[in-house]
Amino acid sequence: MTGSSGCTSLRGKRVKETCEYAEKVIDDVNKWMVIIQGSGNRLLENGREVTVNTIMKVVERARKKNVRVAVTSLLKRPACNEDYERLCKEVNRDLHEKKLVMKAESVRNREVGLSFLDMDDLIQAGCFLRDGVHLSQEEETKLSQRFIHWIRATHLLMEGRMN
Repeated sequence: MTGSSGCTSLRGKRVKETCEYAEKVIDDVNKWMVIIQGSGNRLLENGREVTVNTIMKVVERARKKNVRVAVTSLLKRPACNEDYERLCKEVNRDLHEKKLVMKAESVRNREVGLSFLDMDDLIQAGCFLRDGVHLSQEEETKLSQRFIHWIRATHLLMEGRMN
């Protein structure tokens, strides 16, 4: 792999702030992959449309710069109410549907694709800290392992295209 790598945690940030940071990372010519681990902070305030459109704007920017991007599902939070859970599911569904459309376009046009990393199967209600919002260290490790798996698979795919 060429370029630099790094991990930045933007705990407590809204989706807009997370995506603004991701745009700066994408503009760094040494980056060829980015993972956006969706922010559910202020989800009810931002709403479904703003959240999805903000994330998809970053995805489009990445595609234009030939940067592979993975978007994770928003994580459920036991401490949040039913409205949050419903909106979280709707946003995840919309992101997944948009990913499918983009994936079809990228295959047709032989462009860099997009991945949607669904984290729901990893996360159980008892995996959060006492606040019911943040994951325990053990669960963060599970998420990290899923990210590493995607990075390795993407790297192998990209190597295959380059050879």
